[in-house]
Amino acid sequence: MGGIGKTTLAKLIYNDEKVTRYFDLRSWVCVSVDFDVVKITQKIYMSATSQDNCDITDLDLLQVKLKEALTGKKFLFVLDDVWNEEFDNCDSLRGPFESGACGSKIIVTARNGVVAQAMGAYQTYSLPVISDEDCWLLFAKHAFDNKRDSANPNLEVIGRKIVEKCKGLPLAAKSLGGLLRSISNEEEWQNVLESHIWELPEKCKILPALWLSYHHLPPHLKRCFAYSSIYPKAYQFRKQELILLWMAEDLLQPKKKMMEEVGEDYFNDLISRSFFQLTYNDEDEGSLFTMHNLISDLAKFVSGDYCVRLEDNDSFNIMRKGKTRHFSYMEDDNLDSEKIEALYEAKCMRTFLPLADKWRQESKILEKVLPDLLLKFQCLRVLNLSRRAIWELPDSVSKLIHLRYLNLSGTLIEELPDAVCGLYNLQTLLLRDCECLAELPIGLGRLIHLRHVDFRGTKLAKIPSEMYKLKDLQRFPLDVFVLDSESKIEDLKELQELHGRIHIDGLHNIVHAGDALGANMREKKYLTKLALEWGGDTDDSRKDHDQEVLNNLRPHTNIRKVTIRGYGGTNFPAWLGDDCFSNLVSVRLDNCANCFSLPAPAQFPALKKLKLSDCPNLVCFPDGGLHAPNLEEIYISDCKNLRSLPEEMRTTLMSLMSIEIHNCPELESFPEGGLPCNLETLSIYENCKKLVENRMQWGLLQLSSLRHLGINFDKCEEEIDSFPDEGLLPTTLTRLVFGNLSNMKTINSKELKRLISLQPLLIANCPELLCLPDDGLPISLSDLTIFRCPLVTQRCEKVKGEDWPKIAHIPDKDIF
Repeated sequence: MGGIGKTTLAKLIYNDEKVTRYFDLRSWVCVSVDFDVVKITQKIYMSATSQDNCDITDLDLLQVKLKEALTGKKFLFVLDDVWNEEFDNCDSLRGPFESGACGSKIIVTARNGVVAQAMGAYQTYSLPVISDEDCWLLFAKHAFDNKRDSANPNLEVIGRKIVEKCKGLPLAAKSLGGLLRSISNEEEWQNVLESHIWELPEKCKILPALWLSYHHLPPHLKRCFAYSSIYPKAYQFRKQELILLWMAEDLLQPKKKMMEEVGEDYFNDLISRSFFQLTYNDEDEGSLFTMHNLISDLAKFVSGDYCVRLEDNDSFNIMRKGKTRHFSYMEDDNLDSEKIEALYEAKCMRTFLPLADKWRQESKILEKVLPDLLLKFQCLRVLNLSRRAIWELPDSVSKLIHLRYLNLSGTLIEELPDAVCGLYNLQTLLLRDCECLAELPIGLGRLIHLRHVDFRGTKLAKIPSEMYKLKDLQRFPLDVFVLDSESKIEDLKELQELHGRIHIDGLHNIVHAGDALGANMREKKYLTKLALEWGGDTDDSRKDHDQEVLNNLRPHTNIRKVTIRGYGGTNFPAWLGDDCFSNLVSVRLDNCANCFSLPAPAQFPALKKLKLSDCPNLVCFPDGGLHAPNLEEIYISDCKNLRSLPEEMRTTLMSLMSIEIHNCPELESFPEGGLPCNLETLSIYENCKKLVENRMQWGLLQLSSLRHLGINFDKCEEEIDSFPDEGLLPTTLTRLVFGNLSNMKTINSKELKRLISLQPLLIANCPELLCLPDDGLPISLSDLTIFRCPLVTQRCEKVKGEDWPKIAHIPDKDIF
């Protein structure tokens, strides 16, 4: 049954920590109705080789390549939502899988038991509906946000009756729970319970619970949800992408908020009602979402003839009626000349959305008819040609006077035609990863409605000067804003609506420190990430100047992440540790050669990551320590004169989970109070000889949470014949890495066998190590890597038997 939890169960398995450690390769492929062996094989091959694209379409050659990639590797593949019942199709897919290592697994989810037989399933599981009590718990989790509504106990009575109508289907319970989350009125709950929609005939393929969820949406959300039917089943989309499409189609109703904020509210509301579901979380690029197949069916049904996906001939029969407003398709092969003629009937087309599942997908027909299409679709508001093998945009684009969204990302265009400068209603212009793009028309600055522009990943180093006057720009178009003889810091003054990140480079080119005030950084309240970079030599003549520049670039207090690189001042500005900057979660200081201390007092209430690298004059942390109660990670590298870490680390950094230190030769020890009790990872690598020599003072035995430990004995002057030291390591360790012990001949088996939870063990650069312990290794060990230990490697290669862990040979590079 659809919505019973097959994919959810498969995801729990696929993402389980033990599963991810066990398999060398994992790949998830959503198959759906179209069981295309070439496409499925391509997706698995891309995942197995970490490639973004695969142009091989010959199945035999593709399978040879996949077989080579899988040879000797233990893999887990999930084929989700399979409908194919033909054994021959399944059999042709399986060939390369036989080269995988013993223990490889394939999970298939399907609605039909015949599919399982066709796939040759070794074992099948028919998921039952969940119990009424479990169904109630799932419903209550979403309806009451994990809390019971104590104000009205009658809601639980009504809710349990609603749950009975869900008949044990998790998707139904989740959907209705999301519907009633924001409703506390008993009468409205009763209306849902008594709705006639529960009595829909079985021939209606839409679940009554989903119908109810849609029926109770406010009108503005109904319109936005219906528009989302433009995405094919199982298609993964980003929140920002869909919001920009809604904005282009006038589906957002801004009041006192910006359109993007309204779109964010709409999107989050649909998530809370389970219309969209998160598939991959990515803070930097934007998380991926999808719709359950049954939700997608609902969206397609309610959008009617106005929103058409090219999936079969019926799609074009609908288009011939002339009602279609929004159109999408995945494959150019399906778009022949006859179907193009049907497209021409949709004269009021507003969205033309070719979606590519491959990078720079060939588009011969589209390339041929594109000029004509643009002339026919003069009501168009959305045009997406991203990831297509298109070399130029025809001048006929100038006829699209209503166009608000133009996406050419990932195409092969070398320049943008001047005709684009006449699209005065354009809100979104996306050219990301157009690697050949080297020139922009000067007149782009005339497009005063532009809000979203992305030129990252192109050859462009600058934007036309007039674009700095576009006050509604939401993001800076390029990866870096470079200051030179043509670009001035004052250019940023008018861009007050910038969101996200900005990286300013070339700050050493500011002649008068007061000019930095012209950027008006304090008023850019939507910026969350700021990177400031100087170049050239950090000599004494720059100390005061750089310090004044940095003070004048003080950002708004909403900033969350700060990176300062190449700074020549002796002190960091007071604002960096100011209580007002309570939102700071990440601070990175890199190549700040003259700085000797962090700002005092160093108050970072929300800080989670602190990274200090290449600060050779940094001697200590400020008096009074570092007050960051939520700090989780510290990374310190190439601070060659650093002598101490934050005082009272155990009490002031109670959330600290990871410490990594590289090349700090003067650092002798950790604070006397000891390391934080929640520490999970400790890595001491590369020229930290004094700290390593004092390792018995680290107090690791007191750390019941420590899981991962790495020690590099590089340049350590003491002679060590055996490792681990007695009384050094806690039994909680699950991963141990050590190396560069030039004199070590044996491993202290007694201490090593105490590590009853140890799984990966990595030993590197120990040329005198003769052998592994005669009385064995920890029984929990799952993976052993021996690197540049020639004597022991030769002996291990002769060992046979299933009781030994796998010996993994890794490339000839420094694992530290």
